[in-house]
Amino acid sequence: MLKEKFLLKVFTGGKKVEMWTEKYRPKRLDEIAGQDQVVKRIKCFVKEKTIPNLLLWGQKGTGKTSLVYALAKELYGEFYDENIMLIETSDFIERRKKWLREDKRFKFFYDEQKSAIDIFKEMIREYAALSPINASSKFKLLFFSNADFLPVNAQQALRRVIERSNKTCRFIFSTTRPAGVIPAIRSRCLNLHFTPLDKSGTLDTLIRSIAEEEGVKLTEGGLKTLREYARGDAGAAINMLEAAATATTEPINRNRIEVVVRDAFFQRKKAEELIDLTFDRRYKDVRAGLEILIKDERIGGREIMLEIHEALRRKMKAEMATEESKIFARLVLYEGEADFKLCNSLNPMIHLEEMIIEMSKDMGL
Repeated sequence: MLKEKFLLKVFTGGKKVEMWTEKYRPKRLDEIAGQDQVVKRIKCFVKEKTIPNLLLWGQKGTGKTSLVYALAKELYGEFYDENIMLIETSDFIERRKKWLREDKRFKFFYDEQKSAIDIFKEMIREYAALSPINASSKFKLLFFSNADFLPVNAQQALRRVIERSNKTCRFIFSTTRPAGVIPAIRSRCLNLHFTPLDKSGTLDTLIRSIAEEEGVKLTEGGLKTLREYARGDAGAAINMLEAAATATTEPINRNRIEVVVRDAFFQRKKAEELIDLTFDRRYKDVRAGLEILIKDERIGGREIMLEIHEALRRKMKAEMATEESKIFARLVLYEGEADFKLCNSLNPMIHLEEMIIEMSKDMGL
């Protein structure tokens, strides 16, 4: 038991910064906004002191991570942090052994002679086999955020660990792209869909309540602009509101939000520049822009893909006639092909450049 307690403490994460996104993060399941059906099902499991393995899917900022931590708090009370481990898979995939070497949770498993995947698998197996600490539940939680980033071989290994560790661990996977999670894992999980918050008006209600709580005056124009840029992502919306409210007592209007976006949404601005460069066939500048995003800003290939898609959609909507919509459809096909290749690629630059070249050819420039 002493060994288990020691190892579980090693596995726990660090401290959180009290930004507005953390200050207003739901602490209980009842506080999760806009996901009533999901919460209802989870509360039934909590009442029985058990849950199945879960696959939570939906767009970014809809409450997936908040629900997992609210669930942990209701299951384990004050000992929740000792009985849940978060694995941010995008960090592991992008940094591999460097990430494992620098994270204190993995220091007992790190071996320079082993591959990153082997170290990762060993660590997961060890944690999943440990019993929970100071908890009435017989299992603890292993939470994989952005699970679709995991390579197929790592996901296949997880399938076997899930089967062997059913008595001591429950696995929770969250993703914006459920197709990126192999069927063998999806079939072993209860699949729960998180709906976009902006479609139901939940995002507006949330932002208004935070603004009122913080004494911030938010105009209707400011709220509309914030909603447009957030794209249903509650975390992004709260961060924008906090940034806009900093160092001013004036009402937060459209112009104020626009200033925040120009300063903070660097990758969105760069994606728009990449689209313009693509249409001008300035390939060297395109490559330089991609290198800034990937190497300097450490933005993942698929995150860049999403921003490029949104930038392209805005450009087509603003500049193209209705009869030219078929061109946009063809360009989206190139995006789909590149996105598929990015799933198992260690070098996103190759596939993003290929996509951009094909796009410019199709435009006949």
